Amino acid sequence: MRCYTDEQVVKYDNGPVNLSMFRVTVAVTCLLVLVRGGLRAQEFVLEDNLTGTENGIVDSVQSGQASNVQRLLPANISWMEKGLWGEFGILRKIGIASTLTPETRKSELALRRTMLTAHQIGGFVTLGLLGATVYYGQRTLDEGDPRGLRSIHSNLVTASIITYSLTGLLAVLSPPPLIRRDEVSTTTIHKLLAWVHFAGMVVTPIIGASLHNSMSYDQLVRFHQISGYITASALAASLIVVTF
Repeated sequence: MRCYTDEQVVKYDNGPVNLSMFRVTVAVTCLLVLVRGGLRAQEFVLEDNLTGTENGIVDSVQSGQASNVQRLLPANISWMEKGLWGEFGILRKIGIASTLTPETRKSELALRRTMLTAHQIGGFVTLGLLGATVYYGQRTLDEGDPRGLRSIHSNLVTASIITYSLTGLLAVLSPPPLIRRDEVSTTTIHKLLAWVHFAGMVVTPIIGASLHNSMSYDQLVRFHQISGYITASALAASLIVVTF
């Protein structure tokens, strides 16, 4: 979202749009909570066994019962994880990560838990900033700029983008797990929603930056407004499915 000139500020009734977005957000959130409940029940059954299995694999490699070093990495490792944390990954070549050994993987799994915890905390910080950004953006549309609302909105946009980027990097750059199961889980929904709010975080500021020179300001500002609401809602939903 972006600041607007006094000539471009259009005051109109946004009630129907806001009410519709609110209803959609509530409906989607309720659906995600129900789906999340069913998936989480399945995850509780697997959770205890997963940690024991990971430790068992690491210990078996360490004791010589399994000689294949690839058993220290998930079978379905992503190209990003392989490029960074694989046996010949960039981080190992430049010395940031140690040679792939059982001891190294135990340390990396601990680092992964720390980074993902920070990722979750950063998500809530970003959501708070993004919610404030949407709030002041809406007030700017409704009231103009009697008390420097556009400046507040612009500063919140910058802060939201920074925290969002840092939070995303914590997940993208974290070491891979030892085991990655293929079944659908709350993490699957979290990642799908991540594509939605990532697209919104890219598109919404671009639209805002284009408002000044747009020939169809009214249509573009409405699209900018709705995109901001959808982005904030998708981020909120992605946090709900992995937290509550």
